[in-house]
Amino acid sequence: MEIKLDSVKGIGPSMLRILRNQGLWSTYDLVLNYPKRYEDFSITSLEKANDKETITTHATIISELKLNRFGKGGFVSFKARILDKTIDIVAFGKGYLIKSFAKDEEVIIKGVYHLFKRQINASAVIKVDKKVPLKPIYGIEGIHDKTMMNVMETIFLNNQVSIFETIPKEYLEKYKLLNRLEAYQKLHLPKTIEDIHQAERRFKYEEAFYLQLRLASKKTTNHPRPPKPYDIQKVKDLISTIPFELTGDQKEAVNDIFRDFKKDHASYRLIQGDVGSGKTMVALISIYAVITANEQVSLMAPTELLANQHYQYFKSLMKDANIALLTSKTKNKIQLKEDIKNGKIDLLIGTHALIENDVIFKNLGLVVIDEQHKFGVNTREELIIKSNAKDVIYLTATPIPRTLALIAFGDSHVSVIKEKPKHRILIETKYITKDRIQEMYDLMHSAIIRKEHIFLVVPAITSEHVTDNIETVYEEIKEEFSAPIFVLHGKLPYEEKELIMEQFIYTPGSILLSTTMIEVGIDIPTATFIGIYAAESFGLSQLHQLRGRVGRGNKPSFCYLLSTKEDIERLDLLSKVNDGFQLSEYDLISRGPGDFLGVQQSGYLKFNFLDLATDYQVLIEAQKNVQELLSKPDFKTNTAYKYLNKYMIESIKI
Repeated sequence: MEIKLDSVKGIGPSMLRILRNQGLWSTYDLVLNYPKRYEDFSITSLEKANDKETITTHATIISELKLNRFGKGGFVSFKARILDKTIDIVAFGKGYLIKSFAKDEEVIIKGVYHLFKRQINASAVIKVDKKVPLKPIYGIEGIHDKTMMNVMETIFLNNQVSIFETIPKEYLEKYKLLNRLEAYQKLHLPKTIEDIHQAERRFKYEEAFYLQLRLASKKTTNHPRPPKPYDIQKVKDLISTIPFELTGDQKEAVNDIFRDFKKDHASYRLIQGDVGSGKTMVALISIYAVITANEQVSLMAPTELLANQHYQYFKSLMKDANIALLTSKTKNKIQLKEDIKNGKIDLLIGTHALIENDVIFKNLGLVVIDEQHKFGVNTREELIIKSNAKDVIYLTATPIPRTLALIAFGDSHVSVIKEKPKHRILIETKYITKDRIQEMYDLMHSAIIRKEHIFLVVPAITSEHVTDNIETVYEEIKEEFSAPIFVLHGKLPYEEKELIMEQFIYTPGSILLSTTMIEVGIDIPTATFIGIYAAESFGLSQLHQLRGRVGRGNKPSFCYLLSTKEDIERLDLLSKVNDGFQLSEYDLISRGPGDFLGVQQSGYLKFNFLDLATDYQVLIEAQKNVQELLSKPDFKTNTAYKYLNKYMIESIKI
């Protein structure tokens, strides 16, 4: 039963009008409208802070304070725990802190937060008295925060709100979580910082639990099928012809897929491989296994260039398989489609053409979707529908942060290939400002003399807002270089783009000036140099993908990141880190979830407490708990199921 606000002592006509204009009509609505922050506690979660933002936050000192001699007075350094995260604290000119504070003390720290360094340059370090109540800040115009505090005290003291529990009792006890009423009470009327932390901890789990429950309820049931009768000896014979040994990660990914094939129902799996890690070889082995089971396979790529590369690569290794390519340039399409329908084609590789209604398979047993995030959900589903078995392998060379992969696929359906083949060389990456561009030009001249290929990437074709674009950079480089220069961008007709790329590939010692069209699908062993203009315009993961266009042979390779701005931590980080998975985590922290998975994230990836960049373990536990609940026959009588729809409407907004 909901209690109206006008029955609460302290809420007069004026305040009632303001609250109703905020969409708050009952005491339940009001309680769910928790404080935005607390006095002297300007952010409720460190992960919500932007790079180089001045913040004030509570922390616990977890190391001895050390005085470092540097200039006048030096600086004090120590480590602090903030919301279960370890942060380096640096305080210049504050040597007195050594005598004022000690390990295990709770303090308030104010300073500039450096996101990527995980460091705060402290301007003030203040003692905290745990016995002093914290003042909630609601930020409702026309209502004093003290008035709101008094109203909240009245509501909780007089039991004027009914808060239903959403988490099964067994999990509250297992993780020692506050019940929902206690958690809201501590958010509104905290006596200590720990009260806030405990409430946040409960709501993090609640959001993770209902996210996983909602996702599980939306998943389709498993499609039954007999285990795939692949010929393991033929698969081993194929592997023996590969001119290099598979890495440990590749072997494990292959084993994951083969375990899926042995199940009595269709499976789906995401294969994540960092740039140059060899995910295509994993796909090839899996595809060949399905072909030996007398089933057809389709492989969809986002571009015709990538589809053609796959076609050439697969034909060179799977010599006894009937492989066909279906793109806009394919001749004799009518005959090809007839052969597909009659089962004469073992593997069909193509682009969006694969989802056309008249492309009918006789016995499609596996769908492979390369660079799956490049396709819309509907496009992917249309191809999967054509499969009898519904087995799907998704490939991506854009590392997805593990929390997002967990959300989309589940922990048991993701295979990660981090290990690079031994013959891959490290790409030397350098971040420079535009005034040092001659340094880059000198390296380019050397590469041209050696008849190597060069990529130059710009963020736009032409733009008033971007100084470095196709038009301006072309004018600059044609004055500097006598080498052939090819220009590629999205506004060119398809046939012209294909011709330009072909000419570039077959012209040693040439330059390709392009937009980000070359992000995927370009594999040129003699490409050794890439220069990326206005690099601050791109995300870390995208820059890493672009960098991956070079270093694919055995020649020393270079990536230059150009910017007109100095001290951009993201670009400095890229010059030091070659691990795409590590970079994707930084991208998640600094830029948000974005569209890593090829679906709109704006709905179910917005949370009030849960942080996808750091709360991986919470998601793992919640997923286990949801799977456990769903396996119970009496699940629909459970509290969690009872409140699922109501909770989603009021909270996560899926």
